[in-house]
Amino acid sequence: MRLAGMVGLGLVLQGCDGGTRSPDAARSEPDDPVGQALHQGRPTVIQFGANACAACREMKPVLAALQQAHGARFTVLNVDLIAQKHRGYLQRFRIQLMPTQVFFDASGRETHRNMGTMTGPAILARLEGRSS
Repeated sequence: MRLAGMVGLGLVLQGCDGGTRSPDAARSEPDDPVGQALHQGRPTVIQFGANACAACREMKPVLAALQQAHGARFTVLNVDLIAQKHRGYLQRFRIQLMPTQVFFDASGRETHRNMGTMTGPAILARLEGRSS
């Protein structure tokens, strides 16, 4: 199962050009949950992953707990990259590994990214502008 997920990610990533700079991260379209999240004017963490990814599934309760406890101060979003409508995010945000958490300040500017899993306290520290 894990091998199948890695092969699937490899096929999806095969079409990505990792050398290009992503366009304006704060643009928003009606079917663009990332753009909508970044327009809320709050520090934001977005996890890019997939339901087929074990580490991504492991992160879901961590992100849900952060959203529940701190949702008034921060935006927490989990994006499934394998879903057809979200595949453009692979290039737009230069995703190379799942899960990847990308952190943005209140103006929508990327401030940090992490590839792999993170603890809730480490994510909270990044959202608050502290290094973990």
